Amino acid sequence: MADISLQLYSIKEEARENFEEALKLTAKCGYTGVEFAGYFGQSADRMKELLKKYGLKAVSTHVGPDKLKASLDAEIAYAKALGYNMIVCPWLPCKTEEDTVKDALFLEECARKAVKEGIVIGYHNHNQEFVKFNGKYAMDIILENAPSVKFEPDVFWVAFAGVDPVSYITPLEKAGRICAIHAKELAKEGKDNVYIGEGKIDFKEIAAICPPSKYPWIVEQEEFHSDHEDGITVSFKGLKSVLG
Repeated sequence: MADISLQLYSIKEEARENFEEALKLTAKCGYTGVEFAGYFGQSADRMKELLKKYGLKAVSTHVGPDKLKASLDAEIAYAKALGYNMIVCPWLPCKTEEDTVKDALFLEECARKAVKEGIVIGYHNHNQEFVKFNGKYAMDIILENAPSVKFEPDVFWVAFAGVDPVSYITPLEKAGRICAIHAKELAKEGKDNVYIGEGKIDFKEIAAICPPSKYPWIVEQEEFHSDHEDGITVSFKGLKSVLG
């Protein structure tokens, strides 16, 4: 039976208001793990207590580039205390080729340092990584210049950019560059983030390439057309029907 985690950014309002209740909601909706987007003032010891209380496992965290520069050591220590081994940079601006190379080289430095502590540095895309510089995607420039960095593809944003997620992910998986999958659904028409099962992304084919037995699968819901509990529950059930 596949484990499915929730990127807590999906319920960031609940987390800000009452973090423990946000974890309780996550578990209630069926998720077995979480990916952090900030720790909402929780010490590592307190976070461990809360996760244990609700039967949840931490699988990863998102840490922006500025915070990686300022406090990579603290992020590594927090990850080790909670027992997860992925720290993922959630975005880079990708405004010019030169800046993209520079940022990628910084991530490579982080990755080389983190790996000594048993921690993987990953990168999570949006759609700006699929702008082309001299005929090459910014995402490819990042991966080429940061060979120690793994990729956490957000399949919604890949598809949003007009790129087929299956075609893009396949060679990267074969090359050992994938660390996790961000499961997010693109509407059948338009660019909305709908609930998993209501859109057009082929999660079954992606799972055939990147099975949940090998990679963490993490739901992120950014747009809701009902309350948050309903939205993350529908997406959980939609993904569960595919992953088993």
